[in-house]
Amino acid sequence: MRRSEIKNYLAALAGLRYEAPARAALLVETPSPGQHVARAAVQVVPGKGFAGDHARKSFYKGRLVPGREVTAVAAEVLRVLGIEPLVVGDNLITEGIDLGALAPGEAVRLGEVVLVRSPQEHRPCTVFRDRTSPEAFAAISRLRYRGALFTVHTGGILPRGTPLTRCLSSQPLPPPC
Repeated sequence: MRRSEIKNYLAALAGLRYEAPARAALLVETPSPGQHVARAAVQVVPGKGFAGDHARKSFYKGRLVPGREVTAVAAEVLRVLGIEPLVVGDNLITEGIDLGALAPGEAVRLGEVVLVRSPQEHRPCTVFRDRTSPEAFAAISRLRYRGALFTVHTGGILPRGTPLTRCLSSQPLPPPC
């Protein structure tokens, strides 16, 4: 592992700026393990996540991970690390929002879809390391750069490019989130 590359990644990640407006930059379904397919629009389902994902998408090492219906990572982070978005397998690739800054229970709206930030951390795993590099894995493991996990509060059709807005915690769910 090259420490200088990790240091360079960390310096670039620390300087990230998330430029508004926030949006769903890419939507990715995983119809079978390891197969990642970009979609123009997806059906988002409460209790499942993206309708086209395989039945075990919310499992890790044979166990269900509660709160892992939708996985998300910022495109800005992937660009710094030189990783193509389809490689990591996250459902939602965002632009313009620091996903690590979302508190557990905080909601975001993407059109008619409302997602709630899970209390579970979106930690990088060995699969992420194997798909990317040990250096990217080491860098993204720090300071919540991996992104966020969400549950689906309100489902619906989610087209690529849909604006993403943070819901104020004082507002009730569902609308007017």
